[in-house]
Amino acid sequence: MSDHPAFPAIPGQRGLATYAQLRAAGWTEAEIRHRRSSVWRTPYPSVVSPHRGPVQGEDLLTAIGLWAGERAVLTGLVALSQHGLRVPATRVATFLVPSTSRARRHGDARTVRTTRIPVVARRDGTLRTAPAARALVDAACLEEVSPRDLEALTIAVLQRGLGRPEELDHELWQRPTDTVQGVRAGLQAFVGGAWSRPEAVLRQLWDSRPDLPALLTNCRIVHAPTGRFLGCPDGWLPSWGVAIQVHSRQFHQGVDDQGGDRWADTVEKDALLVGVGARVIGVSPWTLHARPRRFLARVDEVVALGPASPMPDVRVLESAPR
Repeated sequence: MSDHPAFPAIPGQRGLATYAQLRAAGWTEAEIRHRRSSVWRTPYPSVVSPHRGPVQGEDLLTAIGLWAGERAVLTGLVALSQHGLRVPATRVATFLVPSTSRARRHGDARTVRTTRIPVVARRDGTLRTAPAARALVDAACLEEVSPRDLEALTIAVLQRGLGRPEELDHELWQRPTDTVQGVRAGLQAFVGGAWSRPEAVLRQLWDSRPDLPALLTNCRIVHAPTGRFLGCPDGWLPSWGVAIQVHSRQFHQGVDDQGGDRWADTVEKDALLVGVGARVIGVSPWTLHARPRRFLARVDEVVALGPASPMPDVRVLESAPR
């Protein structure tokens, strides 16, 4: 039977413990040093794993959080990924600590002092994560993120309801203007309706090209012979038999009131239009906003093919309510 104390099992720490917690559990300095050199691993200074195997993923992030301190709050790109956003590749996990603490850096982590410790938006065990709006603006100021990526992340935060426009605007006014231009551009685009009403953006872009065929926006399409409802495309070219669908994964993810997958339902509705002979051009809100020429080039290619042959046998009904 071992004379050593048990390794502390602390809820939320994924099997990890700090030196201070080991000492509180009865381990001596000599015992800790011996186990570190033989059967334990130290993924971050003063943080111990009770095995020699790799510490990765969420376990590693927990270890970094323990190293950063009990009052540290995760922010920046890594925090945004904890909120479920897809972020550009990053090598540094940034934690905010009180201004009375010491700023440190080790490996792929650092602590940054602040007089504005944010309210904790997410708790994953002992890991504390900042609100998405704060994490976004911190990423702009503290990490190397391109203006284009910042604009896209801003749109994603607002689309998913992870932050409110006024909350984000409040954060921006407290930062140097030249470091947050990408975030400000994304906020202005969202507030202007470019992302909450994709058919409005499509209409504006289409009207900039008077040479294109007539476009109906936000209309309802039914199969003429059967009356079957086929969908409500964001754009419809009646003389070409072409539908334009502005698809955002953020808008169409999750489960509907009947328990169905919203993204699968969106894809299948496109298939209904294809099934009656219509052509479908899919485009993301990001492409419409940031790379409209790419979208218009695709439209030109489809228009150059001429009307669908045979034309789909459909009827256009009144515009659907928003």
